[in-house]
Amino acid sequence: MIEEKPTTKELAFLEELEKNVNKWVAIIGYGSEEERVVAAGDSIREARQKAESQGFKDTTFLKVPPSDKIFVPLLPV
Repeated sequence: MIEEKPTTKELAFLEELEKNVNKWVAIIGYGSEEERVVAAGDSIREARQKAESQGFKDTTFLKVPPSDKIFVPLLPV
């Protein structure tokens, strides 16, 4: 069992996601130390337009699930 406490950056990222439950978020730096949410919207198109209007073109999108739900991504086999 891993018992590592989240860093301040990780907590800030999770708080930002929590503010955007059931919305699409645009993330830059996905998987890196610089990962952060730069835009959100009710649709992926709205999130993309908001991110691009701020100059962010290389973004990853995620629809934020409610915190009481479990998200299990499917991977191709």
